[in-house]
Amino acid sequence: MHTQPMTSLAHPGSPPGMTESVRQQTGAEQGVRPGLPAAGSPHLSTIQIPGVWRGTDWQAGAGSQVWPSGHAALDAELPGGGWPGNALIQLQQPAHCHAEWALLLPALAARVRQHAASRADSGLGQLVLVAPPYLPFAPALQAAGIDAKRLCAVQPGRSAQDLAWACEQALHCRDVLAVLAWLPELPASTLRRLQLAAASQGRPLWLWQELQAESRSSPAALRLRLERATTVFAAQQAPGLRIQILKRRGPLLERPIQLALSQWAWQPVLQAQAQRHVRQSEEAAMLMQGRMTVAAPATASPWMTEA
Repeated sequence: MHTQPMTSLAHPGSPPGMTESVRQQTGAEQGVRPGLPAAGSPHLSTIQIPGVWRGTDWQAGAGSQVWPSGHAALDAELPGGGWPGNALIQLQQPAHCHAEWALLLPALAARVRQHAASRADSGLGQLVLVAPPYLPFAPALQAAGIDAKRLCAVQPGRSAQDLAWACEQALHCRDVLAVLAWLPELPASTLRRLQLAAASQGRPLWLWQELQAESRSSPAALRLRLERATTVFAAQQAPGLRIQILKRRGPLLERPIQLALSQWAWQPVLQAQAQRHVRQSEEAAMLMQGRMTVAAPATASPWMTEA
């Protein structure tokens, strides 16, 4: 039996009698390289597929799906220039760190203001806190532009699966703007379900966990490790935050990010405390003035009687 070499077989779609070698030679004469699309077909860089991204475009902006963090050093390393607004964001920190509000307050305050400006109903746009270790300082939130009435807290004391279910239900609620959760280690199936809920509903979920969860794989779109550190700010040593990006949509970041807390973390707190002291002083002055006004007729009546 005589077999014909593979290189001489006709290519499907080519004219009868044209072998593979003849087809490549003809294409070379016409300026077409084998394996590349024809001149009239769209270029691969112009094809946009939802959920598919190219490695060279990891810093491209994603419009309303990105929340600027308010920290230039952090935004420069986050894909799109900010927090992903439709994904699970997993953050690991030591038990004594508690950098939640210092890190998220600028982004949350900016998003709340933007949401309030675009909606007539100011009651929408709730921030759901699931199992928070402590309640935030309401005057500091008020000074940053977040009304304490926007907070909705799910108290701890329930099982991890029940708290994860509460996070999923909050992500599906149209009145919710974002979800912050403090949960122990969760199975991969639960994390995958939370990531799917955040992506499908277009809301971010910040999941705060301790450092033990760092060694496990996670479907989260972004993973960070936070640690307290000392940084130099205004030629002085100041408390800061060291952020290591463990996972992101883009190349690996070997060096950590240094943020100085004195720039932004305590400013709303100090402003809120100062405003509270002023209100207390004004209330005390009004109270003392009211007592003197009430006591004045009682002291004047004996003189009037003697007269």
